[in-house]
Amino acid sequence: MNLSLKEIIDLDDLRELMLFFHEAAGISVGVMDAENNWLVSIGWQDICTNFHQIAPGSRKNCILSETEIQEYLAKKEYLTYPCPNGLIEVAIPILLDKAPLGFFFLGQFLHHPPDHDYFRRQAIASGFDVEAYLQALETVPIVSKQRIDYLMKFFVLFFDLLTRIGSENQQRHLAELEIKQAREQLESRVEERTVELNNALIEVGDLAAQLNESLKKVGQLAVTDSLTETYNRRKFDEIVVKEHHLANHGGAPFSLIMFDIDHFKKVNDKFGHSAGDQVLIHLSRMIRGLVRQGDLLIRWGGEEFLILLPNTQIEEAGPFAERIRQEVEREQFPGVETITISLGVAQLREGDSTDTLIKRVDHALYQAKQDGRNRVVMCSEL
Repeated sequence: MNLSLKEIIDLDDLRELMLFFHEAAGISVGVMDAENNWLVSIGWQDICTNFHQIAPGSRKNCILSETEIQEYLAKKEYLTYPCPNGLIEVAIPILLDKAPLGFFFLGQFLHHPPDHDYFRRQAIASGFDVEAYLQALETVPIVSKQRIDYLMKFFVLFFDLLTRIGSENQQRHLAELEIKQAREQLESRVEERTVELNNALIEVGDLAAQLNESLKKVGQLAVTDSLTETYNRRKFDEIVVKEHHLANHGGAPFSLIMFDIDHFKKVNDKFGHSAGDQVLIHLSRMIRGLVRQGDLLIRWGGEEFLILLPNTQIEEAGPFAERIRQEVEREQFPGVETITISLGVAQLREGDSTDTLIKRVDHALYQAKQDGRNRVVMCSEL
């Protein structure tokens, strides 16, 4: 399935994120699709827009730069390019499964203070107003190569995540359309083949198999949180009944860990809701790598999560929760650096209902936040 950049990325959200980055970093940004159409172009320097893009000689250099960058990126994954007009640009391809969807540009800037004699000679040669040209030069940001490398590593990961999520959403949408079409085809063919019953039964059997597969996909989506791809409350309700039954009939009790992100509202207020969503996605993937096979990670709501630990007593669940807390505290979250979480831990007791267990683990989480956050509180400590 060939998708374009505009089909899998919300351009309004992308422009808002790029504008936020430009305002924060003071560096120009641009996004171009595979057909060389500019989708985002923010903050280009006056020295380029008011001078280089106007004079025929320097404009020719700009066009040459864009062409050489795109030809290079067709084979490579990262380019630092000093344009013939004296400034520096960097660029990366935007890929989906190694297929190019477009390009991301960062520029124009300098790594070191400018050579004013060089730019004065360039202004005279191009017929520019020398003083105005040099004034525009003074507004060009000076950014170290190390900082640019860090930024581009971030944007490689950023666009990889953005395109994969967008592609998965598009595929989910197409799957839903396929289900609808399969149902419509089934109804239509059953009506058309009433007279030819034998042939109709064969066709219905084939379509029923297709529909059953599609419904399985829908069933999986029904118990999965669309943002974090963790399980949702519906899946928790399904599993906790089984675990409760096992515990009440001679099996080992299970434990629950409830946690949420400390001061998550400040993350959304400072970095934007899109950045907050990326934190939730990153955190979910990280914790899925920590839990054991058979454990269940559930997005309970907002920034609040549950981990159901089958066949686990609180003496084991507590240290596990502390390990999670420490790993999260050490993790670097793209765009927001670090976060912390508070955790409550409870074990199923004799006579417990699901509601009473949830209340106890919620109370432990509340106590962890009351005690200063970034800590684990177990019900046995209360």
